[in-house]
Order: sequence, then C-alpha cells, then structure tokens
Amino acid sequence: MRGSAGFSLIEAIAAAGLLSVVMLGFAMGAGRALRYNQYSRSVAVATTLAHDKIEELESLMATELPLAAGSHSDANSPLTPTGAAGGIYTRTWQVTDNTPAAGIKTIEVTVQWSNYEESHTIRVVAVKS
Repeated sequence: MRGSAGFSLIEAIAAAGLLSVVMLGFAMGAGRALRYNQYSRSVAVATTLAHDKIEELESLMATELPLAAGSHSDANSPLTPTGAAGGIYTRTWQVTDNTPAAGIKTIEVTVQWSNYEESHTIRVVAVKS
C-alpha cells in the first residue's frame, strides 16, 4: 500500500534518537547554568562582606587596634553570608600606614572562598586619613 499515512519504525527510532540528543543538551546546559548562578551569588556575597568590613574600618578612629599597621583576620572566619561564624568565606585585611601619603592609611580587605573545588578571591581597597 503505497502512500498510506503514518511513520515507519525506522522513522520513529530516528526521531526518538534525535529527541534524546536534544534533551541531553538541555540537561547539560541546565547544570552549567546552576553552577554559574551559584558562582555569581557567592561573588555578590563576598563583595558585600568586603564592603561591610571597609565601612566598619572607615568608621573607626585611626588609632584603634583594627587599623594598626599589619595583617588582621576576622574573628568569626569562616563567615556565612550574614557575617556570622560557620560559613565558607574567610575575610582578612591589611593596613599600611603613610601610603599613598603621610598620615593616610591604605586598607585592603580580602575575602576568599571555594566553590566546586575552585578557590576564589575578592579584594577591595580603600584609603583613610
């Protein structure tokens, strides 16, 4: 019977194979999208933690201990996104006196964390007179 409507078995198998390849591509893309979403969220959290520390340090008197020249670390490290203890973010800061000019302090806050077995770092620098 020539010209009868419908699909042959070979056409159905080919369509199923093509559909499975397309679905596999979508599944791989979804996994990658989730990973990039998590990374961008962690970058936003790390940036916020760094800026929070900069604002805290800028509000202090230049003679207070957290602004003494040298390296300092956050007592709560590793931090959660809210700054509490017990998270994945490590926050440290370096204070340098008389840089870039006499009477000015340079403060560099560093936040480090790991996602998917990769280490990441954010640095924020400010000056305080």
